[in-house]
Amino acid sequence: MVVIAIIAILIALLLPAVQQAREAARRTQCKNNLKQIGLSLHNYHDTYDTFPIGARGMTDWAMKNSANWRSAVLPYLDQAPIYNQLNFETGNFAGNSFAGNEVLIDFQMAAFICPSSSIGPFDNSENTWSNTQRGLNHHYVGIQGAAPPIPGPQSGWRDCGHGWSCNNGLLVANQNFKIKDAKDGSSNTMIVAEQSGFTNDRVLYANYYSGWHGARHVNPITNPGGCGDLWQAGTTCVRFAINSDVIQTGATDTRYRNNTVINSEHVGGAQVLMADGSIHFLSENIDFGTLKLLCAKRDRQTVGEW
Repeated sequence: MVVIAIIAILIALLLPAVQQAREAARRTQCKNNLKQIGLSLHNYHDTYDTFPIGARGMTDWAMKNSANWRSAVLPYLDQAPIYNQLNFETGNFAGNSFAGNEVLIDFQMAAFICPSSSIGPFDNSENTWSNTQRGLNHHYVGIQGAAPPIPGPQSGWRDCGHGWSCNNGLLVANQNFKIKDAKDGSSNTMIVAEQSGFTNDRVLYANYYSGWHGARHVNPITNPGGCGDLWQAGTTCVRFAINSDVIQTGATDTRYRNNTVINSEHVGGAQVLMADGSIHFLSENIDFGTLKLLCAKRDRQTVGEW
């Protein structure tokens, strides 16, 4: 009995250490995923002299022929064979019918999956009809920018329905931006962030019609005629703190809202990719004003320690 008791004590002492070591390894892999995504975005920029469109609008509602930034970088993540099979003109990128893009059914790749997340890559627990063909969801979301208010000579947001939409970041709907557009400096401008955790125990990340879909229509938020009903997949306009449990109607209450939360299952925060390719772990306690400044590319404000 004494031996059993000693073994039990040793297990109790060792188990937390083992769990911490495993999480450290998972967090390192997550960081490596973001590093690969950063390299792919820069290689795309080297090729086309611009970052990809954050979420491209569909031209045909029946086809849902729109995609987001993630498909654009596939060739730079050793997935050229998949990319070359995609039909961007008449193929469907919606997870309830990948007609013309059947190669996306059940397709997954490690670089798009945070190993710390307990949310499955094909999770369909919200809007259950929108991803019946198992399109790979996002664990890493493109940053449209930040919702108002933001200090400094800033602009670039509009109510297009479904919460604030913005183009003061680098991956936005129906527009391209270059690295030189990051007037605050590429090391101070976020381009991708983790979105791999739960929001108040719900799976409310930017995965409407799965992680491959784009935007509702082709109008940018600057369109003089309006931009109503501009839901998007794969991007977010940052409006809430990291790991926030806020579920706000019209902003975060479903996957097609535009202000879904940056979050993760890493303890205390989430990892983010800056436009210069560097990776940082941001605390969930970061000053909220600082977080928003990091999401915007041209606020011209001095950012302190973060």
